[in-house]
Amino acid sequence: MNPKIFVIDDREDYRKLLNQHLVTNWPDAIVRLYDSRESGRLPAGFSGAGNDLILLGDLAGGEDALNWLRQFQRVQRFPPIIFVGNGDERQIVEAMKAGAADYISMDRLNHRRLIDIVEPFIAGNHPSSSSGQFFVNQEKLAEAGLPSLKGYEFKRRLAMNEISSVYLANEIATGHVVVLKILRQVPDFGGETVFDRFLQEYELIARIDHPNIVHIFDLGIADDHAFIAMEYCDKGSLKRRIKKGLEPERAFALMRQIASALTELHEAGIMHRDLKPTNIMFRKDDSLVLIDFGLAKQAKLSAEITGTGEIFGTPYYMSPEQGHADQVDERGDIYSLGIIFFEMLTGRKPFEGETAMSVIIQHRQAPIPRLPDELVMFQPAIDGMLAKKPEDRFASAREVLAWSPSEGLDSSAAI
Repeated sequence: MNPKIFVIDDREDYRKLLNQHLVTNWPDAIVRLYDSRESGRLPAGFSGAGNDLILLGDLAGGEDALNWLRQFQRVQRFPPIIFVGNGDERQIVEAMKAGAADYISMDRLNHRRLIDIVEPFIAGNHPSSSSGQFFVNQEKLAEAGLPSLKGYEFKRRLAMNEISSVYLANEIATGHVVVLKILRQVPDFGGETVFDRFLQEYELIARIDHPNIVHIFDLGIADDHAFIAMEYCDKGSLKRRIKKGLEPERAFALMRQIASALTELHEAGIMHRDLKPTNIMFRKDDSLVLIDFGLAKQAKLSAEITGTGEIFGTPYYMSPEQGHADQVDERGDIYSLGIIFFEMLTGRKPFEGETAMSVIIQHRQAPIPRLPDELVMFQPAIDGMLAKKPEDRFASAREVLAWSPSEGLDSSAAI
């Protein structure tokens, strides 16, 4: 197979990343990389002829690439276009309405997902973008409003992505407020593999009884979706508290609660793999809770379940090995905890950049961040969690839990 793929985007690292994934899977592929900022807008007469597929980034020529997408759709028999965007729900719907054949969220990009989406198009198994048919399921999902599920009264939607939606609801029998996470069985977005992972989420967490791990109340399958009912944590996320500022003693205490939860998970053979402040919530009694194990995986599971060469998680909190799709073990969660601890202490992320790939590269190459002088007592913990090589980090979450600063901290604040 010699697919011909045209990649359009302002950002050089995005173009190179997409090219790397494509030629890794199809060594004979002809991939043309178009620098839309340097070369300017393609002319109105550009027909895309000679290409099997167009990958269009959401920044093109310094403007919103949706305008380019609309221009291309005015050309008859234009090749199918996959829009590569930021994952925002509104952008997904707008791209669909403008005629995109499919959509990829760049911050959720991984090798397997990209290849699974691209392959049917270059094999001729999908219609051109101008047909506007490929996104019909996602369009219905976005416009359907609140779903109906026996036994629950839906209040409002909290979040949504390509494969699942999260709602606030009342359990009618008990009157309890719960969070319902619903996965719709939409083959365009992963089919059976995604469905299986969603069910694994419940099976993994349901075995754990720990004060800092979310409580799961129910699992069910109804009509075209599966659902998980879990406790509602109404005091907000750790992200909100970081923005307000945390005292060092409080940051250390919260870090230890997270480490305690990770100890329980890891000793049960489970990795979280998407640890970040928005996945750390607080109950009414102010206790901390780890949530959203959508990327969790039993350490003993074989690679067939998640595929090889995949990048999961959030770039700001992603370990060097996870960001480069290398083998990941529990020390990847320890690295993420180190990033969160640094952010709790300083109010800022240690590595930032304009693109996801630039942040991933910093995790691998940039020096371990240094704390200001007044927080230097915590630097050994940061060094032990953020070592570039897994073998140089704390060997386990239990070791993190056992660590304590040598001076300057009221030990009672860490309980």
